[in-house]
Amino acid sequence: MIHENYKSDWFHSLSAYIFSRFKTFIIFFFATTCSAETMTAYYVAYAQEKVRRAISENAVWDGPTTGPSIVSDKNIIFVASDLRNGGVYGVGKGMSEAISNIDWHLRFIDGFGSEVRQGAAIKKAISFKPDAIVLGGIDAQHHKDVLKIAKSQGIVVIGWHATELAGGNSELGLFMNVTTDPLAVAEIAAMLAIVNSKGRAKTLIFTDPNYKIATIKANAMADTIRRCANCEVLEVNALPLDKIAEQMPVTFEGLWKKYGADITHILAINDLYIDYVIPSLETNVEQQIHIPQNISAGDGSRAAYKRINNGSFQLATVPEPLYLHGWQITDELNRAFNQLPPSGYSAPVHMVTPDNVSELIGKHERGVYDPKNGYRDAYLKIWKP
Repeated sequence: MIHENYKSDWFHSLSAYIFSRFKTFIIFFFATTCSAETMTAYYVAYAQEKVRRAISENAVWDGPTTGPSIVSDKNIIFVASDLRNGGVYGVGKGMSEAISNIDWHLRFIDGFGSEVRQGAAIKKAISFKPDAIVLGGIDAQHHKDVLKIAKSQGIVVIGWHATELAGGNSELGLFMNVTTDPLAVAEIAAMLAIVNSKGRAKTLIFTDPNYKIATIKANAMADTIRRCANCEVLEVNALPLDKIAEQMPVTFEGLWKKYGADITHILAINDLYIDYVIPSLETNVEQQIHIPQNISAGDGSRAAYKRINNGSFQLATVPEPLYLHGWQITDELNRAFNQLPPSGYSAPVHMVTPDNVSELIGKHERGVYDPKNGYRDAYLKIWKP
């Protein structure tokens, strides 16, 4: 028989143990909750500062200030993926502007948006035996065999958006690939969603599975959102760019049925996705239904700037300094002609929001982000004999 005092001691001990465990659970529960809130608050503050820097205009040139004097009399061929593409056209225009200050000769060959035609254009460019070829928006990986021919003939090849990241690629025969860091572009787009939602973003992400760079940007956006404890990636949707016009309406209708008003933000790899989601969102407006905020991680089209300025259907876009990239390509070519390594420069990320969009849609309606940091004078100073 168990002694009463023993039973009492046992009961009290057991009760104390259960209470202590329950208390530990309660403390752990609240500590975890508070920790998530605290972590979110810190992350939102961090993202807010990054966004602030991306929106502000950097008036100081942070690129190269030294380099070789310009080499005379060079023939350059710019092979464009598609000159109807605003980004490619802008870079070509920047190169034309830069070369007008020196005695080089520049001609263009258009690939008309077709991989087959782009390959033929590169071959045609090689047949002219130029000093250099610039790949404007052409995926170098898809044409590596043709580029080996250019390399074997001593033709310098530089790309714009020819590979995923900025820098050289000896395997593909690229002396330099010029681009803004796509990871930085993707991160800042996602961080704006976090800031705009006060750390409660629930996002849809649109990307093109046919382009490695697009997948990299989409994954970077998703990773950034997931680092926010109280944010969520609802879905990453793979919708090819050439299918957007016909597939976006039905795609978004399905996503809206699935997630509805939970969607706070739509993140896309460029402005085209937002162009084609607008008809669906206009239906939401007519029915007085919640409208997600839309952010583009790249591009910077005139249509996007107008939407941002009007406060209709787009919160921000992350454009690239196209003219600056044209000047940089010219400088990188000159370094190659002088048997020097590339500068390795990558322009800092810049975001266009309602706070600064007026600079791009003013009375001149330039429609191209062109930093006022003195890059033209900096390059001309480097090239001066």
